[in-house]
Amino acid sequence: MTPATEPSVAVASPPPPPPPTRRQDPDYLGRVVISERVVAKLAAQAVYETPRAGAAAPRVFGSIMPGAGHMGIRASDLAAPPKVNAQIDASVVYVDMAISVRWPDSLSEVTERIRDTVEDRIKAWTGLTVARVRISVTDLVVDGVS
Repeated sequence: MTPATEPSVAVASPPPPPPPTRRQDPDYLGRVVISERVVAKLAAQAVYETPRAGAAAPRVFGSIMPGAGHMGIRASDLAAPPKVNAQIDASVVYVDMAISVRWPDSLSEVTERIRDTVEDRIKAWTGLTVARVRISVTDLVVDGVS
């Protein structure tokens, strides 16, 4: 028989090994997920580090009440935590916060210091990039009374 007339025989090759799972892959280091709540707490800590700022004005029926301390309602407290909301989109953070500031300190200086501290803390502790820090000043506190 000539090679052209010999019957062909199929030789089965062994199947390729399955790809390693993440646990089996020695180069896989894992993944860290940082919650928005953690980022919000880091941003709130930046306000704690600024002695001239603190919690937002109290709310009555869902509305902010600047100067509520004069009406017998809880006054703004610079020692209390501010209202902070953080959103994470991939590795970018957006922070919104409501604070009170001690009168007569400069609002622009206080908010700029807070904004810089928020960006520094979040970048240093999480590695995330801060795209925006929106600060609403809801009350001015005079000698502990709003």
